[in-house]
Amino acid sequence: MRVIQAGVGGFGSSWVYALRDCGYTHVALIDTDPEALCRAGEAVGVPPERRFTRVEDALERVDADCFMDVTPPHLHALTTLAALRAGLHVLVEKPMAVSMTEAQEMVRVARERKRVLMVTQQFRYYDQPRTVRRLIAEGHIGDVDHVVTEFQIQGLLFGWRQRMRHPFLMDMAIHHFDLMRYLLHAEARRVMARTWNPTVSNTQGDMNAFVWFEFDGGVRVNYTGGFASPGCDTGWNGRWVITGTRGTIIWNPRDDWGPIRLFRQNADLSRYTEQTFFTPLPEVWGEPIPAASIGPQGHHHNLHQWRVCMESGREPETSGRDNLHTLAMVFATMEAADSRREIAIAHDIEP
Repeated sequence: MRVIQAGVGGFGSSWVYALRDCGYTHVALIDTDPEALCRAGEAVGVPPERRFTRVEDALERVDADCFMDVTPPHLHALTTLAALRAGLHVLVEKPMAVSMTEAQEMVRVARERKRVLMVTQQFRYYDQPRTVRRLIAEGHIGDVDHVVTEFQIQGLLFGWRQRMRHPFLMDMAIHHFDLMRYLLHAEARRVMARTWNPTVSNTQGDMNAFVWFEFDGGVRVNYTGGFASPGCDTGWNGRWVITGTRGTIIWNPRDDWGPIRLFRQNADLSRYTEQTFFTPLPEVWGEPIPAASIGPQGHHHNLHQWRVCMESGREPETSGRDNLHTLAMVFATMEAADSRREIAIAHDIEP
């Protein structure tokens, strides 16, 4: 597959190497930073005459099959729409757009041009979340009642991320919100939220959040997240406790007992009439569940699925259309935090 990549500095450099490693051939590179262009060009063998500072020039002068958009989010609509209208399939970094109107236009144009529009929500594409979703779907914990998710990392952001109003929600929590939809196989309906910017942050916008969601069927999710937590590191996936009517799944990649533990509860606890506390002994501290391998993970799984969908015409799991619902969660959470009100999350949003 011949690919044009827009945005090759910073985080874009990781996609340069991932695309190369997955068998894509860079035929053009785009960036406003000459040094980033030079480094990327040398890494993947793109000569100076096919290194551009303007998207329009690359699309006019170079033949390609697909387009990787790693530009800043406020440019995604302009850049991705230009590539789609030029007849290219697009893989765009999250967030897909900075407004629902822009995202809907991108989805509409991709549908009209019969092009694959995929979003890099690669947190789904790892062994462990695939296994957790399977355990839930197979009914190992009964019907899910509630979820508690914690994410804490000390993040030092730079560039345009430092100027975002809600850098944590837009740049990081969006992954966890997408995982909620994936693991529960359901949509969020309501949200309440509070956000703030701790003194240890190096950004202008809010880096910490408390968020409460209600999903289909009344499932509640309590989410605590922060990009400003010195000395505390949950890992990028965070820590998840998913409780159902017949047990609990703990997913914690940093857990010495095992990244995925299953607690089976077959008793009807609602029938207990006396105060009782259950304290499992270490030797029965949950049943470790090995994660089944899905082969290439993360970026590489993302790129593998993109190729398969381009060749087959199949819609990607993290298509632009599907991702509208993850974006709806992010935008509603931002509104809930700013207004300090409970916000309904609309899902009649597909164009």
